[in-house]
Amino acid sequence: HRVTLSSPFAIGKFEVTVAQWKECVKAGGCRNIPAKVDTSDNAPIHDVSWNDTQEYVKWLSGISGHKYRLPTEAEWEYAARGGTTSTYWWGDKIIAGKANCKDCGNNAWDPDKPADVGTLDANPYGIYDMNGNVWEWVDDCWHKNYKGAPANGITWEQDNCRVRVIRGGSWRNDRSYIHSASRFKYDAYVRYILNGFRVARSMQ
Repeated sequence: HRVTLSSPFAIGKFEVTVAQWKECVKAGGCRNIPAKVDTSDNAPIHDVSWNDTQEYVKWLSGISGHKYRLPTEAEWEYAARGGTTSTYWWGDKIIAGKANCKDCGNNAWDPDKPADVGTLDANPYGIYDMNGNVWEWVDDCWHKNYKGAPANGITWEQDNCRVRVIRGGSWRNDRSYIHSASRFKYDAYVRYILNGFRVARSMQ
């Protein structure tokens, strides 16, 4: 599936953190999501639904004056690859210290919770934790393959969309789930402990 991105975009260097989510809760823009495990404020917020992410980007857009959103699936993969075409941004085999997953061989791994953002190495674009740590919601509706997908990288929507795409795998998954093309689906209104997100915005 070949894509030519139609416009420039910015994407979060890190996954949205617990501390950032708390700021939104304190301001009344997001609902409080009680932590199921004790994570630091610098860990990625997780156990959030796609619908929850829409509250956050609405709040962030309001306080910043910029229109934030989730990345599209194509934007996410472009950023995750960091200019590479290999299985992972660092190559085709797991190397310790590059990603947080259950068999990635790093000291940051904890079966109960994700690592703090930025604990492991950044990819060539300076972006952290796109492989593993938490699954990341993107904007697109779920389609089981790319037949009919936009070739310009915009969001692939459909009427009455109830299932959205998640990308990148999580800390509880093994290496087969965290490659740069890894994708799965989840109901947009359901919270799950492995799912988090990062923000993006168009630059035009």
